[in-house]
Amino acid sequence: MEQILFKDRADAAAQLIPKIPLVDPDKLVVLGIPRGGVPIASQIAVALHAPMDVLLIKKLTTPNNPEYAIGAVGLEDSWIDEIQLISKEELDHQIQQARQLLRERNRIYRNDRPFPQLSGKVVLLVDDGIATGRTLLHAINIVRSNSPQAIWVAVPVSSREAAAQIVPLVDRFICLHQPEPFIGVGRFYQFFPSVSDREVQGAIYANEC
Repeated sequence: MEQILFKDRADAAAQLIPKIPLVDPDKLVVLGIPRGGVPIASQIAVALHAPMDVLLIKKLTTPNNPEYAIGAVGLEDSWIDEIQLISKEELDHQIQQARQLLRERNRIYRNDRPFPQLSGKVVLLVDDGIATGRTLLHAINIVRSNSPQAIWVAVPVSSREAAAQIVPLVDRFICLHQPEPFIGVGRFYQFFPSVSDREVQGAIYANEC
């Protein structure tokens, strides 16, 4: 039987914050994974007095199962794990659509401003949960290419399979729960609505202020 672990994303962030080690705010950058990870990342950044931004990335899925990630796309590159599950035509179409969406989100969320300097920083990647882990694995690759001092991941809940893949790739993996069975992230929240673009904008603005 599935267990409700969090009332909502705010509750998840409140539970997660005490588990994150204190770091000099000048050495820390918090990056939320849009859209669901952004409200949690913002709450964490406010608590740690650290700068926060969004890492623009979108998962790639199969036509028959839009929840199953086979890879991910960033603004400049893509990462595909199970290419045999999708035709080249469908893959190219998804990548093109994803890039167009990410460019639009970059304009809406960030006003196309330069990405924060990650070199020599402790980068904390935040999401509201990890199912397959493929989106976050690609996010880790993007961050690593920017020469950070360390990469940390903080999530309220994760599947054990995804955690096993991520742990060897980061310097610190902060996760409150790894329940079994793991059917979907939203099953562990009492209230798990979609996060709107306006909410993402509000979270970023709140951190800037």
